Amino acid sequence: MKGSETRIKDKAFIPRVIIPGAGLILVLMELAKQLFLYTTVFEGHYNIWYLPFQLCSMPMYMALLSGILYRRGCQGQARILFTFMQDFGILGGVAALIVHDGFTWPEYPLLTLHGYVWHVMLILIGICICRHGLSDLSLRGFIQAALLFLFCAALAQVLNIGLRDLGDCDMFYISPYHLSAQPVFRNIDAVLGRLPGMIIYLLCVILGGGIIHLCFSLKAVRSRFLVVK
Repeated sequence: MKGSETRIKDKAFIPRVIIPGAGLILVLMELAKQLFLYTTVFEGHYNIWYLPFQLCSMPMYMALLSGILYRRGCQGQARILFTFMQDFGILGGVAALIVHDGFTWPEYPLLTLHGYVWHVMLILIGICICRHGLSDLSLRGFIQAALLFLFCAALAQVLNIGLRDLGDCDMFYISPYHLSAQPVFRNIDAVLGRLPGMIIYLLCVILGGGIIHLCFSLKAVRSRFLVVK
């Protein structure tokens, strides 16, 4: 009986403590980054471009929120956040490490280190979530995560438009005021126009998250098959 209770507690330890703890570390890292940008890089001026509401910022908020939901017994809602962090958190982390120009600062090595550590953490959080069975690997689970992504993208666009007077606020890289800042998609915008380019970009992000989701789902199915066999 005690062994069973220990396993239950250990299983709950990941969503209740580890994932929110990782989110808290991300928050502290982001605060340090914002302070450094404000005081050193931009000499007392805030650059709205660095507002933390990019795709790669979302796990910072969702890791903390998922812990709160899980503790309050809202496992279903927490599961959606876990699935999002698994699919789109890993996607954002891998994509940023491949195209790392956005966080590479030759003159500020600490900021560059911050960028690498941040995106590696996103990947590790996603893998941890899948490894401990916290995400929903069904098609329904992915659809819910994709809808959450679109909701976050809509909020990002509200910020892009609403904060326009404060500077170039390019959250989720879908600002309607200029071509995409992302390689390849910048060229697509130039040919097709900004609106079609944004739609293609968002669909590509969803596709990327779907591929990650499918890979984890197939791995889970294969593992269950081997166990049964």
